[in-house]
Amino acid sequence: MQRVIMRAGWTIFGLLAAGAMTVVGLNLWVVMATHDRIATSPLTCQSREVGIVFGTSHGLVGGGSNPHYQARLDTAAQLYRLRRVSNLLLSGDNRTRYYNEPMTMWRDLRARNVPQEFMTLDYAGFSTFDTLVRAHKVFGVDEAVLVTQPWHLPRALFIADALGLEAVGCPAISERQPPGLKLMLREWLARAATVGDLYLWGRKPRFLGPQESLPTPVLSSHSSSHPSSSHSSDKHVMSPREASVTAGAGQQAAVSRDVADGVEIADAVNAADTPDPHALARQAQASLLASLPGVKQALLQWLPVRSDTN
Repeated sequence: MQRVIMRAGWTIFGLLAAGAMTVVGLNLWVVMATHDRIATSPLTCQSREVGIVFGTSHGLVGGGSNPHYQARLDTAAQLYRLRRVSNLLLSGDNRTRYYNEPMTMWRDLRARNVPQEFMTLDYAGFSTFDTLVRAHKVFGVDEAVLVTQPWHLPRALFIADALGLEAVGCPAISERQPPGLKLMLREWLARAATVGDLYLWGRKPRFLGPQESLPTPVLSSHSSSHPSSSHSSDKHVMSPREASVTAGAGQQAAVSRDVADGVEIADAVNAADTPDPHALARQAQASLLASLPGVKQALLQWLPVRSDTN
């Protein structure tokens, strides 16, 4: 009996060890396959037409705001300000009327001064897998920058690779709350399960739905290799902020032109009112010459007449 218990114990231990080694190996596969496409900060993120923002709960179970949620929205707003994306696809859970992640993200990004024409809402992003499948098959996204936490990006990029979606990662760094042991353990198990979803049991999205089209890009295209280079540009469309700056510059130029014209007019008036010294000299000389006969006659009258007497 004791021998049977020992054998069962060693069997369980062997299975647990094999499972742990499998989880570690799958995690290494996921991380190594994607690490070179994850930027170090939002400032170094590559440009794409679409930025996919993964939804999460707005608040914590114990109360207060979720720092991971806030970091994702801060990063998405920064991508808009840096002109790295033309459209933000906000994908999240909306399984009940009382819980709406996409609408909450839309509202909070509007509060961060992101115009509504830059955002598209996906109400069926129930998971990372569902979000990426729907982005590719429903919204027709072929290239994207993924916005989420650094520990979540390897799994998201791995799924995108399997779906044929060319993606790069932009980290949303939650400085106030780094991932804890419980969260990282959950993510390690999720990465291992993702490999099974993709290559073993053929997971399907919970809801696919009809195809939808994203709005026409409202920003100029950018390069996928360097943040400041151009990816594909046919026509530059100014953002509201850029249009405002351009209009202000135009008004300033118009005022400058008016000032310059005013200075030229004033100079002309002053020039007309100021007498020419050479003209005055010529005029004085002519007046003097004209008056010489009269001067001569006056002198003859006042001077005594000379008489030649011997």
